[in-house]
Amino acid sequence: MADPHIKCELDILDKLTVILYRSAFTLAAIIMAIIATETNATTPFLIMVALLASTTVHIYDKRFRWLIQGAGLFAAIWFMSGLWQPLALGAALFVFSALSIKEYFCFKVKILLLTPLALAGFWFCFVFNAINIAIGFAMVGAALLAFAAFSKWRMPLHFDIGDKSRYQV
Repeated sequence: MADPHIKCELDILDKLTVILYRSAFTLAAIIMAIIATETNATTPFLIMVALLASTTVHIYDKRFRWLIQGAGLFAAIWFMSGLWQPLALGAALFVFSALSIKEYFCFKVKILLLTPLALAGFWFCFVFNAINIAIGFAMVGAALLAFAAFSKWRMPLHFDIGDKSRYQV
């Protein structure tokens, strides 16, 4: 995971991936707010944002990085397959839950530990057609993702990369 105490030299690709990663959090917050009122309208966009976020994740341990990236890829492929769409949405929400946990471990922002609960609550209520409750969870999820995005944009870019020599391929 990224380490804020290490300041490495960032190349253009590093800067691009950090900006895309932070943009994905920002877009996910906006999308979750939209989903609260249009539950089906933005699912494809959330899948693509999850895919974007999962491809730009900076985690040293390849097992966790591949798990998150795989979930984003699964969300996109499953959505395009036209099969049970809530599964694709769940995979996309898993990506943002995992990334929120990652941000907690990197930067000790405790409130981000609530993000997986809010997103899982939204998904569960969405699947079981408890729309009014799903709307509440979506708004909480949107607020938590917006907080994560705001926190990320305030940090220098090198905080996200950490020690480049520690990344497993």
